[in-house]
Parts: sequence; structure tokens; C-alpha cells
Amino acid sequence: MGLFDKMKAAAKNADSKAGEEIDKSKVKSKISDEKKAIEEIYKKIGVAYYQAYTAKIPAEELNSMCREIDDHKKKIEEYEEEIKRIEEEGKAEREQNNADAEAAAKAREEARAEAKAAKEKEKSEE
Repeated sequence: MGLFDKMKAAAKNADSKAGEEIDKSKVKSKISDEKKAIEEIYKKIGVAYYQAYTAKIPAEELNSMCREIDDHKKKIEEYEEEIKRIEEEGKAEREQNNADAEAAAKAREEARAEAKAAKEKEKSEE
């Protein structure tokens, strides 16, 4: 692979990696938001548990909050899967960039070889 092809592939790969990191960062921010929501619910559960203990609220409210935590945890799992998908897509894109650059370099080398062979044949026919 020629220097130009390597530089072109490196630039595409850097762009791909930067895009991947931006996408992952966005999803990680969503995960952080979900974890903060869980922490807030944990606090509410503590208060609700104490109030239930003192018979001021029904226990069903505690169950509802626990289901909310389960929902947030499920979202976190989905976001973590999304991060994996982003990483896999980025890797595949970079591999394709490298393969494209190698194919382009090979095609140019073959074209040069054909041109050189044609030129030599032309000289030998003179």
C-alpha cells in the first residue's frame, strides 16, 4: 500500500474513531442519567420505607419505586448494548477503510504494471 493510501486510510480511520467516541460519549451520558435517576429513587425508597414503617403510606408505593429502578436498569443494559454496537460498527468501518485503501493501491500497481508492459511491448515492436 502506498504512502498516499496509508495516509488516506489513516485519515478515514481517525474520523471513524472520533465519530465512534462521540457516539459512545452520548450513550454513556444517557447511562449516567439513568444511574442518577436510580439514586434518586433509592432516596425516595428510604423515605417511603420509613413512612411505611410509621404506617403513613402503603407498601405498594415501595413496589412501584422498585419497578422504576428495574426500568432504569433495563435502559442501562440497552445503552451498554448500543455502545457495543457502536464499537463494532466503528471497527468494521475502519477495517473496510483499510481494505479499500489496499485495493486502490493494488489497482494502481496493476495499472502501472500494465502500462509499463504495454510501453515495453511498443518499444520491442519498433
